[in-house]
Amino acid sequence: MPPRNAALVQGNALNLGLFGANCSNGRTYATIPEAWDATWEHNLDLARLADELGVECMIPIARWKGYAGESRINSSTFESIAWACGLLAATRRLNVFCTVHVSLFHPLIAAKQLATADHIGSGRLVLNLVCGAIEDEFRMFGVPMLEHDDRYAQGEEWWQIVRQVWAGGPPFDFDGVHFQLRRVEGAPGPYGGEAPW
Repeated sequence: MPPRNAALVQGNALNLGLFGANCSNGRTYATIPEAWDATWEHNLDLARLADELGVECMIPIARWKGYAGESRINSSTFESIAWACGLLAATRRLNVFCTVHVSLFHPLIAAKQLATADHIGSGRLVLNLVCGAIEDEFRMFGVPMLEHDDRYAQGEEWWQIVRQVWAGGPPFDFDGVHFQLRRVEGAPGPYGGEAPW
């Protein structure tokens, strides 16, 4: 079995990645006709080309609504875990990140989703955990955006729960400030028994 995230750890000294292809306009904040058209077909073609050329990774943006204004940049966005699953299934060496807002994804659901994605990619999933973002998006979900330090405390609890689920073992309880869980268990863990970065 190759090491986890082999293209990132055994490849070039300088790793290259493509950022934001899952969003309309990508990272182009201009209203030009050549702006990225984030269709699934374009994402799939880009991932396969990156895989063939030796680009090490693709990193999505986790957006839930676009920017205000006439151009509505990033208004059409593929959700990053499902997007990662599709790209991991269609490539062989490319590492694919998923960006997860810890306030919006329950840690038990996320643990299962991320383990599934990691198995699809045979250990090529990489995580980008986000503890806060755009307040207007949080309001859309009816979820308050906590103060800075509280967001990171919540993120610490979230990550502790996910790692404990992935470690296996008997059911456990979790009594934190942000999460109170009972008889927690979940399988499978990540591919190869090693947590994604």
